[in-house]
Order: sequence, then C-alpha cells, then structure tokens
Amino acid sequence: MAENLRVLLVEDSDDDAALVVRALAKGGFATSHERVDTADAMAACLAGQEWDLILSDYSMPRFNGMAALKLMQEKGVDLPFILVSGAVGEETAVEMMRGGACDYVMKDKLTRLAPAVIRGLREAKNRKAAREADRAIDALVRGMVGATGTECFDRIIDGLCDWLGAEHGLIGLLTDGEVRTLSLFLHREKQENLSYPLAGTPCEGVVRDVYISYARNLRRLFPEDKELAKLGAESCVGISLRDTRQKVLGVLNIFSTREMLPAARLPEIMEIVAVKASAELERLREEEERSALEAQLRQAQKMEAIGTLAGGIAHDFNNILAAILGYTELAKQKMIPESEPDLCLAEVLKATYRAKGLVQQILAFSRKGEQEMKPMRIQCVVKEALKLLRASIPATIEIQQRIAPDCQAILADPTRIHQIVLNLCTNASHAMEAKGGTLSVLLENTALTEEEAQPHELAPGDYVLLVVSDTGHGMGKEVLDHIFEPYFTTKEQGKGAGMGLAIVHGLVTAVGGKISVASIPGQGTTFRIFFPQVAEKAGEEMARKICAPPEKGSERIFVVDDEQAIVAMEKLALERLGYQVQLFADSEEALAAFRNDPQGCDLVVTDQTMPHLSGLELAKAFLAIRPDLPIILSSGFSSQASEEEAVRAGIRRFIMKPVNIAELAAAIRELLDQR
Repeated sequence: MAENLRVLLVEDSDDDAALVVRALAKGGFATSHERVDTADAMAACLAGQEWDLILSDYSMPRFNGMAALKLMQEKGVDLPFILVSGAVGEETAVEMMRGGACDYVMKDKLTRLAPAVIRGLREAKNRKAAREADRAIDALVRGMVGATGTECFDRIIDGLCDWLGAEHGLIGLLTDGEVRTLSLFLHREKQENLSYPLAGTPCEGVVRDVYISYARNLRRLFPEDKELAKLGAESCVGISLRDTRQKVLGVLNIFSTREMLPAARLPEIMEIVAVKASAELERLREEEERSALEAQLRQAQKMEAIGTLAGGIAHDFNNILAAILGYTELAKQKMIPESEPDLCLAEVLKATYRAKGLVQQILAFSRKGEQEMKPMRIQCVVKEALKLLRASIPATIEIQQRIAPDCQAILADPTRIHQIVLNLCTNASHAMEAKGGTLSVLLENTALTEEEAQPHELAPGDYVLLVVSDTGHGMGKEVLDHIFEPYFTTKEQGKGAGMGLAIVHGLVTAVGGKISVASIPGQGTTFRIFFPQVAEKAGEEMARKICAPPEKGSERIFVVDDEQAIVAMEKLALERLGYQVQLFADSEEALAAFRNDPQGCDLVVTDQTMPHLSGLELAKAFLAIRPDLPIILSSGFSSQASEEEAVRAGIRRFIMKPVNIAELAAAIRELLDQR
C-alpha cells in the first residue's frame, strides 16, 4: 500500500513537477502536492497547511532553491528539504546541504529520489523524536537539550549519574563483538574512550534484553567481567540504543557502587534518553555516510579532470614518441645487423614501445582508451619488469626468481602484466626497505582440483600461478581486510596514495584472474594470482616485430602534421621506400594544394589534432572533392575522433601514434593496392 505524502513542490515547470510526482509514485508514495515558484506563494502554503516534505528546484525565474530553504527556516518549519535540479554544481549542492538541505538529486537521476525522500523523512522523524525527548527529560537531565555528538552523550551520562547517584556510565557503539565507547565516565570524571569485549558483561544483557536493571549483586551476576570488580560496581541500569528499524547500534549503561533503588519512571526516562542518544548515533552515522558520498563526488570529479589531463598528455607524448620511434628505425636501417649500435637502437625501440604502453595504460585508467587483450605468454614480461625493478630498490633486498620457461598463454596485454608485477614488487620492497630481506617471484603452470579451486572462488582447471612474497614486516587482519580498497594506505604521506593494490586488483580482475593475500606480522606477505590458461591462436606470434621489412612504392603521398619533427621523419622514411612525398605543416595549406590538383595525390596521411582544420575535418573536405581518395588518420590522442567516427567519415585507416615505419608502410601499401 502506497504511503501518503504531502509534498510542497518549489518548481517553475509543470512538466518537471509531473516527472517528480511520477518518480515518487514509482517509489511507493501517493502524493498530494502543490506547486509554487515564488516566495509569497511558498509562504502562503507553509502558513496554510502542514507538509511532510519540500522538493525544490534551484534556479527559477523569480525564486531559487537557497531562498526557498532560508524561507522555510525563517518560518520555523522543520521539514525534509531536498534539492531536485537539472544543472546544479557541486559547490552549490554542498552549500545547500551545509545550509540545511538534507539531500540533492539530479533531474536525470530521479530513481534516487525515493531513497532520498525515505532518508529525509527518517531524519525528520528522528529530529522530531529527539525534540520530544529533549522536552521530556529537561527537568531530569540538565543541559542535555540542544547538545549534539560527544557533548550530547557526555551530558546524558553526567545527568543520569547525578539523578541516580551513580559514579560510572558509558555510551558505546557495537562493532564486531566489542563495545567502543563514545562517552565514558568513571568516578564522575570523563575518561579516554576505549574498546572491550561484549561477551560476559552487563552490556551483553542490554543487547539481548533491550532494558536491564540490577539493583544489587552485579559482580556476582557477571563474574567474568573483571572491570566491575575494579570499579566496585554493585548495581546498574542499561538500555540498548536502536535505529528506526530496531537494529541495535549501541548501549547506554549506568553503574553504581551502591544499591540502586528503583527511581520513579526509571524505565520510561531511560527509554526517552535512549531515543535521544539513538537519534544522535544515527545522525552521526548518516553524517559520516553523507561526508563519504561528498568525498566520492569530489573524487569522481577529480578523476574526470585527471582523465582530461591524461588525454592532453597522451597526445603530446605520443607525438614525441612518434619522432623517437621513427628516427630510431631510420637509424637502425643503416646499422650492421647485430652490431653494438644496432643492438643499442633495438633497446631504444623496446623502451619506446614500453612508453607507448604506458600512455595506453594512463588512458585506460582514465577511461579514455582501451587496451587489447590477446593470448600471450607472460614470462618475458615478468623478467623484464624484475630487471627494471632491480635498479630502483635497495641492494639490501635480494630478488629470487623462479620463472618456468614452459608457462602457458593467458589472455592479457603486456602493459597490464608489467604493472601488476611492478606494483606488487614495489609494495614488497617498501615493506623491507628498513631492514632488507628477500623478494621472491614465482611463475609456473598449475592445475586446480575442485577442492583446491573453491577457496579461491575459481573453477577447477589449468592456471598460470604468479606468486610474489617478501620477508618484510607483514600485516595484521585489520589491514588485510582493507588493502584492496582505493586510497587505503598505511604508508606515511608522500610514500603512496593507496591506489597501487586497488589497481592491481582491478587489473587482475580485468584479465579474468583471482588474487589472494596471506600475511603474518613480523614475518612477511605473500600474494598469489591465478590466471586462467587459454589456447594460443595457431601461427600467432606473441612478440612484437619491431623491425619488419617495409614495403616499397612510388606513388605520391601528402603528409599533413603540425609537428615538424614528425613530418620530416615520415618524409625521410617514405622517400627511402620510393614514394614521392609532399609535406604540409598547415591543414589549410594542404587543402588548398589539393583543390588546385585533386589528381596530384594518391594517398593522404594526416594527423588529427592540428590548428585550423582537424584531421577529421580535413579528410571530409578531401573526400568531398574526391571520394575515392585513400586517407590514413593518425592521432596521439583525441576525444573528438575515434576509429568508428573515422570509418563513418570515409577514412580508410585509423592509426594511434606512435606507429613504426613498417606498420605505416604496410598500411599505405595495402590501401594503394586496393585501388
């Protein structure tokens, strides 16, 4: 049965108001509502009848959300006030919530409205209950009215101890079988908060029975609670603190060293006080949740900004890599095969491809790029990562590796595997940097039976097992429970942002693997990763052919790129292959030359991001003049052009920078041969 709800809508659009009412109906509310869009109309409605809820747009021609919130507060009305807007910024939303709004919901996400309303009504109900409790106990618990948080708890304990003639009291929160005190008084003096086991204590009785009162013989009734003997406690009264769903949140206990004579209306007064304390506990919990949500929102916006920055970095960095890659390949062509200079240049090419992979990794992390996964054997990647790591960790840390040469293929990409190994090994080295130790890395094939696979939540079958272990300081259970959470770190500021293991967990999951960890404080930590084995495609080579023999030709090619180093390199490379190359550093100049002689060009290679006309715009202009013209679009990175958009525009090939000469030559030859 739908819950009846009286809603005052501060909204200038009938259509938007109808959408809000419909969203409430879907959430299980039957509404009676009235729409207003001026201060006078709102004031009249507040004075004319009672309401359960106010839902307000932010920006209206003659009114706004902040003014509506202040008007409600000026009239002395305490209702849930939820901002429902189509385009409110983070700062405005946070300002509204600090001003007293209980939540905000975007109009394009109205599925969040019903939960927000339920939460707002619950908060309002809690506030109302707390106000009633304040009035009821004002004469008994002095100074408690209006207090919040720790001050509220302190005044409750102090007031009850004073009223009952008791010496000790606490309000505690239940967490994992323990009581964690939020307010603790011993001998009428406030103490530092502490935690202690729930079992065998009067607090356990409170949790079980809701309300307890022991006038005498308390220590005899709870002989396992040694703290009672230390305090000389003889009697106590206690009540559980519950949320609106009757779930136990915590306990309120008062202890006396003397017999506690039954006070008039004691259960009733304890219940009233418990309502106040429970409401405050729930408010604090909801404040923590709201703060966490606000932090997540800020983090999401920060990550979006990082993503935008990553795209710009990727474009510029890939242009630099394109020049390094191209000129290195050109120089390598002049070297004697297997000579020392030739081998040195081969290492430069390897490093360039690793840098290219790093850019792809940055883009993938910022959700601006995708990495291709294919069957591959990872032993070479693991060895390369360990070789790179050796130079960056202290000599006091010994690296022991057992890399089986016959490890089967898994579905992955080299960059992901490289990052997994580096992150795990870097974490291990940090755990040993003070005293040194041994970093062990094992890679081998393994077969899991159903019994062996079950603890890892895996299916039985064949896997490649990667084990990284250290002899560092280890971790306790309280740390192990959180190590894969983003931003969780035990390192000092500047040593890490708490993202390394979260990224590893995401990367392992992305390739279909499972990661587990075991650690003993003072002895070390071991990570185990199971990668499912896959069949290699027949004839597929996992290693990159970075110096494949380029294919030659004699056709006329336009090369358009605003980076002088890149166009000069591509001109030199293509002319060595026999092509006639005309360079353009300005896209408008290239278009003018093509208009003068549309048949004077057999193929175009153009960058995407350039002044004046982008590569996509230039290609469309070329194809409008000559639809059969083969065009290759290359890009360091652009959010305005993807391979799908290039194909729709009629572009024959889309290549991400940096591209090696053999790949470019193969693409050119393939397109020219298709004519």
